[in-house]
Amino acid sequence: MSNLAIQITTVKKYIIPFFAALFILSCSSKKERPTTALDTGRAFIRATLDGDFDEAKTLLYSADTGNVQLFDLYKMQYERSSGADKNSYKSADIIVNTYNDLNDSTAIINYANSYKKTPLEIKVIKKSGLWQVDFKHTIGE
Repeated sequence: MSNLAIQITTVKKYIIPFFAALFILSCSSKKERPTTALDTGRAFIRATLDGDFDEAKTLLYSADTGNVQLFDLYKMQYERSSGADKNSYKSADIIVNTYNDLNDSTAIINYANSYKKTPLEIKVIKKSGLWQVDFKHTIGE
């Protein structure tokens, strides 16, 4: 066997398993979508507190353009917050005051965060088999 053939065999021996492991890791690192109303609400609240609006938007009921517009306004307001406020939100805990299943496709979560401690409500609805946040209810429409 020539040196080139040995080198190619050696490269295949290490490179193929490396890329296979990389592929498996990239697939497993993808976040799974919450499967309950409470988990969806918590994930949305956590993402907004952390300023991760891309993640929060994946949980938003986006078929309603008004919902998306209000969410975008909220995002702009957050982005104008001071760095100290943003850090305080990121380190804040979520406090669930009450959880109320209105029916099999609607739930209301009354919550606060340990930074502001102001009670807020979030409405989570099930559409097309997925739990999603109806942000209009959160803003108070």
